[in-house]
Order: sequence, then C-alpha cells, then structure tokens
Amino acid sequence: MFRGGVVRVAGLTRGRGRRAGGFAAALVGLLVSGCGGGATAEDAAVKLLDGADTRPCSAQLRAISLRNGEQVYQAQGRVNLNGPLTGRLAEETSGAPDEDVIITATRVYRRPVSGSGAWASFDAATAEGGIPAGNLRGYARFLAVHGAKGAVGDDEGTGPTRRLTARTTPADLKAVDPVAAGNLAGVDSFANSVWIDGKGRVVRVEQEFTAPDGSAVKNALTLRDFGAPAAVLAPV
Repeated sequence: MFRGGVVRVAGLTRGRGRRAGGFAAALVGLLVSGCGGGATAEDAAVKLLDGADTRPCSAQLRAISLRNGEQVYQAQGRVNLNGPLTGRLAEETSGAPDEDVIITATRVYRRPVSGSGAWASFDAATAEGGIPAGNLRGYARFLAVHGAKGAVGDDEGTGPTRRLTARTTPADLKAVDPVAAGNLAGVDSFANSVWIDGKGRVVRVEQEFTAPDGSAVKNALTLRDFGAPAAVLAPV
C-alpha cells in the first residue's frame, strides 16, 4: 500500500485503507517448542519447526520500524499467540498521537492514549503487515524453501538461537499470505531473518527493504516473557 510514494507496511493494529502511520512494524504470530539438531544449520532450524508446540500462549511484544535509521514507529504490549492474534498494545507513530490498541479475534480497536472520544475499530481480518501473522510456520518454511541460510544466532534473551535468512520478493510471499504480500507491493525484494530459540519459539523477526521513494526501511519485532494466554476483551 502506498501513501505519498511510501510503502505502507502496517502492523496488525491498522486496517487496510486507513491513514498511513509511518512504517508500522508488522506484528507476527509465534512458533513454539521443539528441539533437535541436523546436518546443517538450516536442518537444525527446520527440526525446531517440525517439533513446534502449537498450544496457545502469550508473550511480551516489542515492534519497531526505522526509516533511514530513524525510528518512526513502536508498539509494545502483551499478545496471545498460536491462535488468533489478540492483545493490548501501546503504539507510538512519528507525527501522530500515541494510541492504545486492543486486538480481538474479530476487531481491532484504537484511540488516543488521552482516552477521549470513542474507540475506532475495523475488521481484524484486514489488518496485517509484511510479516504473515497468521502463518509464521509457513513463513519460516517459506524462507527455507527459498534458499534460506542457517546460522547459530545471537542469544536473544531466551538462550542460544538458530537464525534463518533469505531474500525474497512480494510475489514469492503471495503463496504464503497474499495480504502480507500486498502490503509489500512496489518493493523489488526484501531481506528476511527469523531467530528461533532452543524451544522452537520465534523470538525475533526482521525485514529490510528499499521503499519506492528510495528510503531504507527496517522492521524488527521481538517476543519475550512467554506464558499462559491472557484475557482480552473488546472495550465497552
């Protein structure tokens, strides 16, 4: 999506066709649990995916977007994973008021942190970014199929990790998630990186690309403090 020649890589908190909020980082779902080794670093990462525990859980999320090295978006809060992505976030976008965001299975609600005025809402099914939130396992496997290089990653706060990296195109991504691919329309290609910890959990995701206006965009997301699912209710 474009506004003023800029790719709109909105997170799950913004509906398609709504105002552009900078380069809102794409929120993602979670791959959980499994361990094992393989002949290569790529094999080791895939074994983690094969052993993934798909039970619902929650995690503390932080998502940021940078444009030419300057942060233009940040979202922080607790989200539920391995099911419909739900949760509550505090969102900061350059040039716009800070907002509270509530994500339910069917609707996304948002309003300024001042709490004044009614909540605005839109269909959660239309709110997705360049990282496929509803199909993270498919996304990771998508990277492996597209020649991802595996490596031992940094300790991301949850122990040693395996990292998969690959360069792909929006057309490639369409087979995994057409909405996410559409949010990257106009980008020639983009770099993808996924970090998987020893329990098979995705603890970091990054995308980097050049927008049509020539600006360098980086989206990064981290997941920490995993636990039981949290209750999320629509505002009244």
